[in-house]
Amino acid sequence: MSGRALSAALADHVLGLRADRQFERLQDVLGPRVHYQLAGDRRLMPYAGTFHGRTDTCVAFQALDVEFEMCQFEIGQVLSETASAAVRWQTRWINRGTRDSALIRGFSHFRFADGLVIEWADFIDTATASYLAGWMPDMPAFAMAGPAQD
Repeated sequence: MSGRALSAALADHVLGLRADRQFERLQDVLGPRVHYQLAGDRRLMPYAGTFHGRTDTCVAFQALDVEFEMCQFEIGQVLSETASAAVRWQTRWINRGTRDSALIRGFSHFRFADGLVIEWADFIDTATASYLAGWMPDMPAFAMAGPAQD
């Protein structure tokens, strides 16, 4: 398997473990000093931030999963190079309290070493996630407008 193919396969595997909440197995593919970042404004989304190490990274995921259930996870475009990959994805988040749901689109970037994730950054639609969680009083107009027209 080429370096690019291996990176794409690792990214797919890691995101699948995350989506399935298999945190013990996920820790097995994270480097001991993995650097994880959920990009966003912590004032809008308390789960945003930087986390270091296997345990803190999985605790961050579990904290997010207390608020939201993830379903219908789909991987879109994957761009890979030797030792790195970038993945577009989407999933439906369901607020565990209100049962409101929204389609959340995201982008993940990974760096690998020795078959392990050493760096992981997630970029998501924090405005929609914040509204879904009840942290924003009104859905932003751009989110209500639907997809852009070509």
